[in-house]
Amino acid sequence: MFSFFKKKRSPQAASSTVTAPNTTITYDADLIETLIEDHQILLEHYQRVEKSARAQHFKEVRAELNQFKSLFHQHILLENVKLYVYLTRSLPADSEQCRLVSGMRREMRHIGKAVNQFIERYDVWPWNAGMEAQFIGDLEQIGSALVARIQTEEEALYPLYDIPRETA
Repeated sequence: MFSFFKKKRSPQAASSTVTAPNTTITYDADLIETLIEDHQILLEHYQRVEKSARAQHFKEVRAELNQFKSLFHQHILLENVKLYVYLTRSLPADSEQCRLVSGMRREMRHIGKAVNQFIERYDVWPWNAGMEAQFIGDLEQIGSALVARIQTEEEALYPLYDIPRETA
């Protein structure tokens, strides 16, 4: 999704003809790499927000938060459409793997809602002294949740997408 940040690669088969049952969503051989790159970009933006906040450059914080919000939403959309739909339609419905995917999708909705609430809370200007004082603590909570989620996705969820699922 953040392809504008990536080096241009030589053309290769980015997807196959394997589609998730009852969808037009095809397996994308580059999807996991793209999602992992997105994670790194999101973490870089988070660090910029934190650095600006610690320096008490709150106008910069607000601008960087808006950029983070846009990138976060693009990433979530890509995961929802290309990863979660593909996996939930491709895995056996009664499998442990399918339950894991469904549970992680539900959990991501809650995390996404918390991130959105955090950003909306601080998407006002000017900030008052209370907002400035509370921001770092709120940011650290969001950061901890995101880092834990990224680790779980990369270790437990993304490997499920590793092999194209043949449809019968």
